[in-house]
Amino acid sequence: MKKSKTQMTKAELIELLKQKEKEIRSLKADLDNINKDRIEVDTIVTDKDTSFIIASLNSRVKKLEEKLAIKEEQQ
Repeated sequence: MKKSKTQMTKAELIELLKQKEKEIRSLKADLDNINKDRIEVDTIVTDKDTSFIIASLNSRVKKLEEKLAIKEEQQ
């Protein structure tokens, strides 16, 4: 049974706080990586046609990866 924060001991609250701080650091790192990736993609894409081509190729690659995964499972 999960305790409410008013029922937790000081040590439990400190431990919970440490866990949440780790989660926040991890999420911030993920956000930084996503922003860096977005910036890289934004600089690559110069127009709508190029963006469409990249999206199409990404879709094809994903479908091929899925087919490959299915074939590997069957073997």
